[in-house]
Amino acid sequence: MGLQYLTGRALFALCLVSLVCSDGSHENISFLGEEQHLFTHLMEGYEKSIRPVKKSSDTLGVSFGITLVSIANVDFKTNHFEIVIWLKQMWQDFQLSWTPEDYNGIGNIVIPHDRIWQPDIMLFNAYKLDYMDKAFPAHVLPSGHIIWMPHVRATAICNFDLTHFPYDTQECELKFGSWTYNDNKVNITHFDLPRVDTSSFLSHPEWNITETTAKKNLKKYPCCPELYGDITYTITIKRLTPLYTRAFATPCVLLALLIPLMFLVPVESKQKTNLGIGIFVCLSVLLLMFEMTLPSAFSALPRIAMFYVGAMVLVTVCLIVTTITSSIWYHSPSTPMPDCMKRFFVDCCGRIVCVSSSSHYLMNTAEVSMTHIHDGGSDGDGADKVQMMHMSRGQGVAAEWRALTLVIDRLLFIVFLAISIVLSVAIMG
Repeated sequence: MGLQYLTGRALFALCLVSLVCSDGSHENISFLGEEQHLFTHLMEGYEKSIRPVKKSSDTLGVSFGITLVSIANVDFKTNHFEIVIWLKQMWQDFQLSWTPEDYNGIGNIVIPHDRIWQPDIMLFNAYKLDYMDKAFPAHVLPSGHIIWMPHVRATAICNFDLTHFPYDTQECELKFGSWTYNDNKVNITHFDLPRVDTSSFLSHPEWNITETTAKKNLKKYPCCPELYGDITYTITIKRLTPLYTRAFATPCVLLALLIPLMFLVPVESKQKTNLGIGIFVCLSVLLLMFEMTLPSAFSALPRIAMFYVGAMVLVTVCLIVTTITSSIWYHSPSTPMPDCMKRFFVDCCGRIVCVSSSSHYLMNTAEVSMTHIHDGGSDGDGADKVQMMHMSRGQGVAAEWRALTLVIDRLLFIVFLAISIVLSVAIMG
């Protein structure tokens, strides 16, 4: 009797535990079943290729925005602007609405984006648009509102202005709109503020974002009478210049400041031409590096390229003038200098640049006298005195022409120094 009683109590306890455990499992299974049941209910009879409106005349509103994550590449040779962004899209699909109380309080559900209708918003000026995660799902709320934010790597075609390179600021437009539906079918509006969201932007070593704007546009295309809407985002970026200043601007400015120094090199040293050729070669190497960095064709020629070409023209002019002045210095004409030229260059301009023909005359006279004494000439010989007078007179004419070359060199030094300073300020400014 006692054994039967104990056995009965044990069986009763075992059944009670089994019942409790089975009730808990049933609740979990029931909850999972309700979410699955909700998904099945939403997808039942759903057609993803049809615009989700109750009447064909209704307009479906789509909120659209972009979040800029990073700048991947700015390619001036191909005019490509490559960025990584999040495409924020929200619209309402009446077929995907439910009452949370009917499904144990389920407040949202995640559905693969390829199972539902989605707006065909595209980047119109895109060279390439890659979805980095094609399986990115959509979040659906009980009201039927759908939020879809795919991760995209977009390459846009932009027109860059390199006039002020390397101190340039570039603007690139991103034009998003529906490829199929006009504005009466799908009305695209701003997701939040009319600008690009840069709160998640990762800094770039070469470019800094200075401003972003967004504008809704309506445009009529030749194919269709309806208006098509788009949102055009404008991203303004400014180049961080330290690297390019050291690589391009600073060497060019220093070489430009060396150009006027060619006129201060004494003609006797015969190094004027070597200095000019050395500067010309350095400018040619810098121009070649510049061409390798930027495209060979420009809508507007960069100022720094004009600076290179201008500096090379200055060097060429310097070499031409140096050749002429050296010829006059070593092969002075035997004819006297015209009085008007002498008064203007030697007398007037010579005083301004501190050049005196008399000092050269005395130097040449002393050189002739020393040469005559070294050759054993006699002061009492009348023929020698006459020859000495003719040589002295010839040296005086030569001294005037040599003074002219020095005056020209120093005047051109002042002129070319001013030109080099103006060009340097223009390129660095």
